[in-house]
Amino acid sequence: MKKVLYLHQYYKTNSSGGGTRSYEFATSMVEQGMKVEIITGSSIDQRYDEKKDGLVLYSTDTKYSNNMTKWRRILAFIDYNIKALIRGLKTKDIDIVFATSTPLTIGIPAVLISKLKRKKLIFEVRDVWPDVPIELGYINNKYLIKLLKALELWIYNNSKQIIVLSKGMHQNLLEKGIKSNKITIIENMSNLYLYDEVQSPIKDNSLKNKFVCIHPGTMGHVNGLDFVLDVASRLKIVDKDIVFLLIGEGNRKEDLKTRVENEELTNVIFKDSLPKKEIANVIKSSDIGIMCVDNKYKILEDNSANKFFDFLAAGLPVLINYGGWQKEVIEKYICGKSDIVASEMADTILDLKRNPMLLKKMGEASRTLAENKYSDTLAKKKLLEILKKI
Repeated sequence: MKKVLYLHQYYKTNSSGGGTRSYEFATSMVEQGMKVEIITGSSIDQRYDEKKDGLVLYSTDTKYSNNMTKWRRILAFIDYNIKALIRGLKTKDIDIVFATSTPLTIGIPAVLISKLKRKKLIFEVRDVWPDVPIELGYINNKYLIKLLKALELWIYNNSKQIIVLSKGMHQNLLEKGIKSNKITIIENMSNLYLYDEVQSPIKDNSLKNKFVCIHPGTMGHVNGLDFVLDVASRLKIVDKDIVFLLIGEGNRKEDLKTRVENEELTNVIFKDSLPKKEIANVIKSSDIGIMCVDNKYKILEDNSANKFFDFLAAGLPVLINYGGWQKEVIEKYICGKSDIVASEMADTILDLKRNPMLLKKMGEASRTLAENKYSDTLAKKKLLEILKKI
């Protein structure tokens, strides 16, 4: 029986909100007869059963929030890395070290543990760092950039296998000199079972008889949610039955709320983050799923956000405001559309609302795509093949 040491600073389960990819992977490993110990920075909520045969969670209790200052976040990364390294070195009978970013710094304890214990490392790249913060202007010190790029290559070169979440990420690593046979693409997964459990989705009373366009997830700079407000502004008089539901947290949330108030965008509704099972009901009861980024930055096209795959699993048409691999996919399978300009997305939403047959057809195409290409079963199978390979 193999034992996997799994490092993920922001690990979440289905009982909590946000992405649950690591939870799905870890439980899948256990189902295959492996033992898994997860080292997370997240606090473990004792109300939920986070421990089962073969799966153990250990928390470093590292406090972290996107609302923290830059230096406070750096201290959080250091805190987690030191505690994870100590715990990892104390963990006995490890066969494989598995680490998932972000942050990129999680690779430091992962590489050190794999070297000192002489075990192979699988490193999962969820965002290509430091490229993203450099392109967005968050990091501009040339010495720090050089250091972070050297750290990135050191992690890649000391990994036996690397998992990336999109074709764009794969190409990025190839251009950095990483060999193709070392890289596997496993996109984020559509948790079909989670949405199948929602047999009769129920709309909130405030949303009944409304045409709901939903955006669940982080409300930060890179998410470009001002674009959604631009779309809402164009539709608030044209069709009062169309509403935009924004669910989640982030450092731009209050600014967005202020703009909604100032512009009297009565067709925009904010809700706080919800547990995974609750958000599944809300998504499935919506009419259209919207994903957007600050589309001035081309590198953000390589993202593989959970909500894209949630929309597919729920059978929603998917509207995005950027190009890249997701534009290619949704337009190839006719389950969505990419509109770079807010006025064009507003027209698309109107067209879909006025054409229920097209809306239904797109939704069915989304679900078929989820089942045939992005199901959780297929993603777990790819991971198992990597584990067997090494």
